[in-house]
Amino acid sequence: MQKKSKDFEYCIKLTLDNAKKRINLLEKSDKNSVLEEYREWFNDGLNNHTVLFLREDPII
Repeated sequence: MQKKSKDFEYCIKLTLDNAKKRINLLEKSDKNSVLEEYREWFNDGLNNHTVLFLREDPII
């Protein structure tokens, strides 16, 4: 169980680090919008929400 916990921690850290890097590439107004969305999700709790993760190779 300890191994799984470390795997989850690593995945979450990697995801957040990637999100920060991608957000920092955005224009100021876009950056503020995405940060506000994340802030709302974290404040409301993540249990009932879908979270947007910005991929390094977005498929549009």
